[in-house]
Amino acid sequence: MRGGVAAGAVLVPVCGTAAPSAAAEIDDSSGAIGVIASIAPESLEAVSTDEGIVVAHKELLDEDEFGRSVVTHPMLDPTNPDSIVRVDIPVDPSEGVGFKQDGADEIVIGLPNAHRADEADYGDFGLATYDNNDGSTTVPIPQPDGTLQITTVIDGPGAPNRYAYPITLPNGGELVDAGNGYFAILNSEGLPAAMIEPAWALDADGEAVTTNYEVVGNALVQVVDHGDGDAYPIVADPAVKGAYISKVNVNTVTQGKTVAVYPVNGWAITAFNNYWAEYKLYVSSTYEGTKYKNQLQCHWDFAPFKTPWNLDSWRPNVSYWDTIVAGCNP
Repeated sequence: MRGGVAAGAVLVPVCGTAAPSAAAEIDDSSGAIGVIASIAPESLEAVSTDEGIVVAHKELLDEDEFGRSVVTHPMLDPTNPDSIVRVDIPVDPSEGVGFKQDGADEIVIGLPNAHRADEADYGDFGLATYDNNDGSTTVPIPQPDGTLQITTVIDGPGAPNRYAYPITLPNGGELVDAGNGYFAILNSEGLPAAMIEPAWALDADGEAVTTNYEVVGNALVQVVDHGDGDAYPIVADPAVKGAYISKVNVNTVTQGKTVAVYPVNGWAITAFNNYWAEYKLYVSSTYEGTKYKNQLQCHWDFAPFKTPWNLDSWRPNVSYWDTIVAGCNP
């Protein structure tokens, strides 16, 4: 990434504390990044840049009861050589975006229509934008929770309906449907090396546009069913996330089975559904019932720094509230 930070944004160096500031302003409101800010502002709430973590408003600096915020011990921070997740966003779109997590092979994610796209132009937040020369523009957005959001702005009805992201998989790896809209990049052992969130697309009025993923060989293809009735431009993306779970063991104890879940980083702030989708790739359906989900979510909510998160087979199926009252293991 190159270029400067948008005016009004809060820049947070890893070793420093930012002063409060107003909400971020976009220098070029008519460009692709301005369109994203208008239609899907949450995509730019926290951006990992070469200068530090940039947040859109000061409330994002507030810490939770565990001392965590989106800028505390980020998983993806280009200013930190020891960052858990690292990305390499090229000038030439045909090279694809490199995505590397500690302990895993690098994954290269190709960009849509890269063979006809222009080299990177750098705008707000130092983000690279690629004009695909087909009525669409692609903007990779690295985020501190370990997400690489590869956002495409669709200018009008003449733009393609299909956007292919060819993925160079780890040796022996596989791209699979993980259920509930999620897809996963598996390593040679069949374990998740990275997760891909469900597809979404929004038009200029904030209305959802029908979209889905298809797997074609080693490519993830986002199909965006845009056309008559949609307000342009449209924003769509796949979001690739680093793994939040390092391993899962199923242990036999006197009372039955305990599923031991080892989180990568207790500092990570992300939606619980991301953990749940990844967890299910480690275990059989035997360990996917409500009681396991409630125990996992309770640890995620109230014991993020405990290792491992133990989910017990002999616990009863009770409400999530009762699971909390019982200290996560009712």
